[in-house]
Amino acid sequence: MTNWETIEAPSGSFIGWGSRKGQHVTGRVVEYAIDGGTDFNGGKCPMLSIELTEPAASFNKEGERTDHEPGALVNITAGQVKLKSVIRTADPAPGDLIKVELTGVAKTASGNTLKEFNVKIARGAGGPVKPKAAAEVDDSDEPPF
Repeated sequence: MTNWETIEAPSGSFIGWGSRKGQHVTGRVVEYAIDGGTDFNGGKCPMLSIELTEPAASFNKEGERTDHEPGALVNITAGQVKLKSVIRTADPAPGDLIKVELTGVAKTASGNTLKEFNVKIARGAGGPVKPKAAAEVDDSDEPPF
């Protein structure tokens, strides 16, 4: 009889940025892809998956808030101009601790809003991240069958 193992893709909630400074996402980087996301114009942008170490909030377009507890997996698509730039400059790696904070919202000459972000990073401080498809290592002296 075949013993099937069910593998489920990890799912995380996407963080939506509100309009009040101080909103932040703090946690351990699980995955980072410099061009893994898609911005509002269909261009490539950074994508982060973070395991929260502190509570975080997310806001949708209507301003409704969703709270996320420590241990939850959240995703950040860094499509906004300033966020894209600061995340690419930080160049996080799995195992880094990161804090992404909304520091302000400015009005542009065209009447749009521009969100400002600050990133703090502690390289490697989150510990090792287990590869997605890592196999269990058998340290016993017993033959495999």
